[in-house]
Amino acid sequence: MSDQFSLRRLGLLLRNDFKHGYRSWLIVSAALALLAFLTAFFNFPTHDVTAGLYRGFFIATLFTWGLIATSFAFRDLHGRSTNASYLLLPATALEKTAARLLIETVLFVVYLLLFTTVLSLAIEGMTAAAFDARFDPFSPFDRTAWLVLPHYVAVQACFFLGAAWFRRAHYIKTVLALAAIVAALATVGTVIAAALFMGGSWIPNGNFVSFDWVVELAAVGYYFVLPLFCWFVAWLRVQEAEVSHAI
Repeated sequence: MSDQFSLRRLGLLLRNDFKHGYRSWLIVSAALALLAFLTAFFNFPTHDVTAGLYRGFFIATLFTWGLIATSFAFRDLHGRSTNASYLLLPATALEKTAARLLIETVLFVVYLLLFTTVLSLAIEGMTAAAFDARFDPFSPFDRTAWLVLPHYVAVQACFFLGAAWFRRAHYIKTVLALAAIVAALATVGTVIAAALFMGGSWIPNGNFVSFDWVVELAAVGYYFVLPLFCWFVAWLRVQEAEVSHAI
């Protein structure tokens, strides 16, 4: 057992967070289920309720509910009436950060995959019984859904950092910060591209130069470096809060 990380303490944190947050998950799930059933009802004449619709439901819910929930991952860290009790929990900053990260990524994704599957089975069963329609439920192993997950992890990591970094309006401030960063990167990229492709002296002998390595490097940074960086800084932020409160 390490002084910095203990699976037992992590498990207790996960249990505590789940106990305080499962009601909100159930409320949102009920609202989403009602919305899905209404959507299915209005598509009964053509039965445009296929795996594609459920796939769209999963992706839309993943990026709306998932990012909004993530932006509030550390609300008790910043709340005046809750920060003391949160910081005094018998766990390290690393364990507190890991617990919130596991809930907002792994547990949430697994839950949403199972929820969408069960919901599609219920809707498809209803349509099959009432309208003799085809049975085409959502699969938790849907290829498109899994291809989207790496993008979600990358974007969600930014909102996880925003949740730890900003004290108020976490979601809005994170969106504005991301918009500013993307705009700055787009400007720099445009200037570099213009210099490379419009300045003949930059291209040896006027021949085409491949920049595939730039795309590959950007992919590595997007899928791996960005999430790890955001998670690391979020951990430092929680650690800083403990130090500032002399805990």
